[in-house]
Amino acid sequence: MKKKNIISIGLIALLCISCNNYLDIKPYGRTIPKTAEEFSALIHTRLNSIDAGSDSYLVGNANQWMTWDAVCGDDFETCLTSSGARSLATYVGDIIRQNQYPNYYQSLYEFIRDCNIVLNEMEESDTEEANNIRGTAYAIRGVAYYQLLRIFCEVPRTGEFDTQLGLPLVTTFDMEEKPLRSTMQATINQIESDLQKAASYHINDNIYRFTEDVIKGYQARMYFWTRQWSKALPIAQDLLNKYPLLEGEAYKAMMTNAYELTGNQLLKSYLAVTATGSDDLSGVNTTLQYRPVSLRFLSTFSEEEKTSDIRYALWVNTQRQAKKIFFCGMRAAEFKLIEAECYYHMKQEDKALKSINELRAHRISNYTDLTVDKLPTLSDKEVIKTDVEGNALTPLMGFILQERRKELFLEGDRFFEQKRNGSPEYWTALNGLKYVTEKYMYTFPIPLHDLDLENGLIQNPGYKEIQNK
Repeated sequence: MKKKNIISIGLIALLCISCNNYLDIKPYGRTIPKTAEEFSALIHTRLNSIDAGSDSYLVGNANQWMTWDAVCGDDFETCLTSSGARSLATYVGDIIRQNQYPNYYQSLYEFIRDCNIVLNEMEESDTEEANNIRGTAYAIRGVAYYQLLRIFCEVPRTGEFDTQLGLPLVTTFDMEEKPLRSTMQATINQIESDLQKAASYHINDNIYRFTEDVIKGYQARMYFWTRQWSKALPIAQDLLNKYPLLEGEAYKAMMTNAYELTGNQLLKSYLAVTATGSDDLSGVNTTLQYRPVSLRFLSTFSEEEKTSDIRYALWVNTQRQAKKIFFCGMRAAEFKLIEAECYYHMKQEDKALKSINELRAHRISNYTDLTVDKLPTLSDKEVIKTDVEGNALTPLMGFILQERRKELFLEGDRFFEQKRNGSPEYWTALNGLKYVTEKYMYTFPIPLHDLDLENGLIQNPGYKEIQNK
């Protein structure tokens, strides 16, 4: 990230407070900033963590993507893990059992805390810097709540938002506020409001990373996750018009560039990578060589596509080792996949098939559009058996999900696709032991510390035994 002259202020000490107080945002005995430049220290500290690749949860980094994709998802063959990947957990249950999940909760609420300080206390307004800082704070807070929603809430069910559990919503500059969980609808409303307010500032300076187009991308993601197809579709299409799909060498160049925002990428970690960040990225890719890519993933490519689809040679080698560089960010192909699935759920299946054919035409040489009667049969190796609405997969829906799996390999997506589409139960093995990913494990538990602090805070289903330990 481009450096700015940032005033050192006592409030930055808040970034180092203990886990027990990560929502305590009243800085007793500390100096409160006054100018937009001073408040920008909080925001730019957060943006720098994205650029350096040290942010695991808001935009994400390779270490966290390895957890989502090689541990929690089914794209890798856990049973064939060799000694070089001893640091890798076995399955999602290990993340819960080893008590790693509170870090996700704490870190994202720390982002929210810093945004609340800016939004509640910064008096300066109507200057370009103040507007950019305030808009970025709204964007970061909305994205943090979106990530918490995906990790700590069950999958939204259409027509049940008012009865499903959402998140504790903290939007004020008050250390005493320890709210209980809101409804799913209230949480969605908060994310929607924050992103709309962020967009209203029309940020176009890339130094703030969350530009107007990036904010639109998160709006599309949020509406897509919450099954609001008619809202997600036009935003995705607007972004596709501005950031069209790439193919051939242009696509290859984009996907093999680890440290620059290129092609139709809108947002990316590691843009100002330090030596440590570079070592982390290469180290993660090295570790991944010791857990082979699964046959389930490889079977999504037909024998012909293993030579004609540009992604196959970019993603994996002949030893079933992942070659793809982790991508942590946002790029246009995701919006094409959103477009296809929105059309499908809006009962416009001809347009859905057209969208997915257009994506494949940008990836497969000499491609001929597939017709409804020529779609591949559903694989019996696929763990996802139902779509997001709970219906059995049709060949077209299965085809769309298959293309999403191939396109977004190693982009932190697979685990959430499994969660979104039925949260399937399946098992893996390692060293003679069987590990079962159960349905409730797709939604992480609220940390026990928060349950102890806030009487009446409701735990997610499946975790009563953990709560009572």
